[in-house]
Amino acid sequence: MWTDTRPAVEMPRLFERGGDLISFAGGLPDLDVLPLDVISAQLSRLLRLGGKLALQYTTPHVAGALVPAITDLMAREGGRTTAENLVPTGGSQMGLMAVALGLAAPGETVLCQTPAYPGAAAAFRTAGLHPHAVPEDAEGLDPEGLRETVRRLRADGRTTRLLYCNPTFQNPTGATLSVARRGELLTVARELDLLVVEDNPYGLLGFDGRTTDTLQGLDPDRVIYLGTFSKVFAPGLRSGWIAAPAELASTLRRTTEIMALSPSALAQATLAAFHTRSGWTDLIDAYRASYRERSALMADALDAELGADGPWSWQRPDGGFYIWLRHRDGVDTNTFADAAAEHGVSFVPGSHFGIGGENADALRLCFSHVPKKRIAEGISRLAAALGQRAAEGVAA
Repeated sequence: MWTDTRPAVEMPRLFERGGDLISFAGGLPDLDVLPLDVISAQLSRLLRLGGKLALQYTTPHVAGALVPAITDLMAREGGRTTAENLVPTGGSQMGLMAVALGLAAPGETVLCQTPAYPGAAAAFRTAGLHPHAVPEDAEGLDPEGLRETVRRLRADGRTTRLLYCNPTFQNPTGATLSVARRGELLTVARELDLLVVEDNPYGLLGFDGRTTDTLQGLDPDRVIYLGTFSKVFAPGLRSGWIAAPAELASTLRRTTEIMALSPSALAQATLAAFHTRSGWTDLIDAYRASYRERSALMADALDAELGADGPWSWQRPDGGFYIWLRHRDGVDTNTFADAAAEHGVSFVPGSHFGIGGENADALRLCFSHVPKKRIAEGISRLAAALGQRAAEGVAA
């Protein structure tokens, strides 16, 4: 299974630099902001008073004590749910696999916003589904393009019932769909009887604290929402949830029970205890501040090293983890991999985010976990690698 933290390219020469790699590849959160002393004390108390329950098997339901923590998070983006509609997962990746296995059949086509998170495409293909890109325009997913695509696929005899998207601070582009565009997409989804799978790891990580209403909040009967604690708390607990219409939640609950037997009672209890005593606001604000600073450092360095008139274009993100660079002349960014390795820096080539080979002219940089003092140095190394490869190409 593809994971978002694996190396994007092989780097055999790194050992010549003493392993001095600056990685812009893996989408890891900045766990320096976690109040570990608070969490440690809460976990110790939890194990002392209720360890036999927390370390035991449990049922495939979100623990009652955790439901308020989830509803609090979702409400911050206009979402709403109840315990009946919630299914526990080991994070969004498990949620993607559960949806693919539980709500579709092998051979069906699943529509995908592109560039797409590679773990989603991997989950769909593993379940025997066929990912298919949806056209985009300057505002993102194109409603009319969605309508035409579905009609064409169905006319060709292909069963098409699911639309997957990551509409807020998307991985890899960092882009966010406007509320108006979200409404248009949901209108088309209702017209064509599509279920929308909304993957939302980054929605609360807007640098200015503002949020955008989720698709689930706009139409909870049409949307299957994938939530995770990996980006607003920590990924090591492997805990997340699906919010779905009740009849679909029941099916997904059976699927996740087959996949994992039961969620981690310890992880759920840890999260519930933290929320009860501390809430989410301070921690989310700390994450926002960290990523706001790192994003600015990376964007400033890109401006200084690559300039506005060069072959690369990008947008400063408003939230999330990533900056997406695209080569104006369409050069395949995989060709820069060896040069990047030689300079001790890593990135993810855009082809990883394509459904059918598209996006090869782009690359993704992640700023969320890089030490702040090394971001400018890393971009300098990257610029040198990109310049070296370009010069070699001209010389050839």
